[in-house]
Formats: sequence, C-alpha cells, structure tokens
Amino acid sequence: MFDKCPGAAHIRTPTIITKKCPECGSEVEIFSNEMLTKCSGCAFTVYNDLESCVQWCQYAVECVGEEQYRRLKKKKVAFVCVGNSCRSQMAEALARKMSTRPNLEFVSMGTRPAREVARETLQVLREEGITWRGKSKGIRDNEPVDLVVTMGFEVACPAAPEARRMDWDIEDPYNQGIEVYRRTLHIIKEKVAELLKEIDG
Repeated sequence: MFDKCPGAAHIRTPTIITKKCPECGSEVEIFSNEMLTKCSGCAFTVYNDLESCVQWCQYAVECVGEEQYRRLKKKKVAFVCVGNSCRSQMAEALARKMSTRPNLEFVSMGTRPAREVARETLQVLREEGITWRGKSKGIRDNEPVDLVVTMGFEVACPAAPEARRMDWDIEDPYNQGIEVYRRTLHIIKEKVAELLKEIDG
C-alpha cells in the first residue's frame, strides 16, 4: 500500500483537506497527496479517496450509501474445479474478458491442480480471441473470496467457508476431443454472462 497517492506525485504544493472522522466526529486535516491519516482524537484511520474508504472503512455503507457501496466495493470470484486445467481456467479467462466492472476480480483454483493448463483449453480460448497464459493453481485457504463457483458436483472446495457458493455442474472435458472442449467453453460462456448479469443486478 502506498504512503502517498501516486496520482498526486506531480503536485508541488499539496493542499489541506478537512474531513470528518466517522468514529468520533472530530475534524481531521489531510494533505491532498496523502491516501490516509489518523484522527488525532481517536486514532481512527481516515481515508482521503472514496475508493479506499469503501474498501477499508467500517463506516463506508453509512457514509456513501448502499448503492454506491455495492458499486465500488471490490469483490473476488473464484472458479474451482479439480485440475484447474480446463473448466475453471476457461471461466476465469472468459470472465476477465466479458466483465466491464473494475471492482470485480476473478481467479481460478483446483482441488488437485494439474501440472499445466490443457492445450485444448488454450486452443478454444484462442478461438474465442483470448490469448491465455494462466497456470494451474491449488486452493489457497487464506485467500479472501466473496463467491466460490464450483464447476461440478465432484468438486469439493473446503476453502473460503464464509463465501457464497454456486455450482454449475459442468462435465469435465479433460482427455476428450476438441469438440467437447468447444461445447464446454460455450456452456461456460453462457453461465459467465448470467453470473455477470446477476452481479450487476
């Protein structure tokens, strides 16, 4: 995390902004090129910019309102399958391409990750106009995730117990022909579109 705002580095003489501490109500002075400061009255962290406030401040919903909070709050979606070489890789790649929301982050994982992403997965993604360089990854228990999407009922994901769960029940195309991979990608593309529409709603 930056101590100073990178976007304000060109400002030679920073201005002073007065904000109200949401914890104790005191007025807090913060330089325009600072990202945060501590309230002198209660030591509460006060953020300079709206996006940082929404991500980290416990009073963000009260300060900016529910609608603005939902629009700006970052969310992480994890697509999980067994090998993280076919279905979940397709889902991550498609979601990254199709999403227009800067506050959405997409990752993929495998319960028993393969050594590499299946070459058929890379081929059908190229046919979709996506040059993908993803690598097979295992589940990271300590990674904060808001939504876990499992690719099939055979996928048991013990990570992120607090996250919302969704199962797409998509057949694993591993070791099957390229046409099976194409059908799988088409199914996943439709489901990703539905998911993004639901999140936007």
